Amino acid sequence: MDESFTPSPDGSARDARHRPLFVVGVDGSHSGRAALCQAAEEAARTDAHILCVHVRSQPSLGELAALVAPGAALISRECRDLVEMQAWLDAVQILDPLGGSWEFEAVTGRPDKSLREVTMARHGDALFVGQSQRVGWWSRLFHRCPARRLAHAREYSVHLAGTP
Repeated sequence: MDESFTPSPDGSARDARHRPLFVVGVDGSHSGRAALCQAAEEAARTDAHILCVHVRSQPSLGELAALVAPGAALISRECRDLVEMQAWLDAVQILDPLGGSWEFEAVTGRPDKSLREVTMARHGDALFVGQSQRVGWWSRLFHRCPARRLAHAREYSVHLAGTP
């Protein structure tokens, strides 16, 4: 049997190369894990392929100023590596037991722009992102939430996963 075809639940042959693609923003946080769980549940129902995308943010001006201190660059790089490793570990722990098709990719940039670019470049059918609950008027006013920016996409479906 040709491995490029897998049977679908209704018994017909389905081209594995044309399965839906779910892009999931993972960052090692509770909201990132919630988005990953939501995508995993939906992928199990639709036989979708999951692409986990970790966005390494570019250093802010404050971080760049701190890099003049001896060893600050090494500490900053190690922290970014630990966050990326936690995101990958979350993907392994949540997706491997389900036995579905998935992959992990790390990119650098602004989270909302990078997730949008990856979703468009890979022709993603849906984007799953976590949304942290912000309490207080000031935090909601000044926090630039990537999930809220992505929620208005018209090219693909956006699923926002909140944390309890």
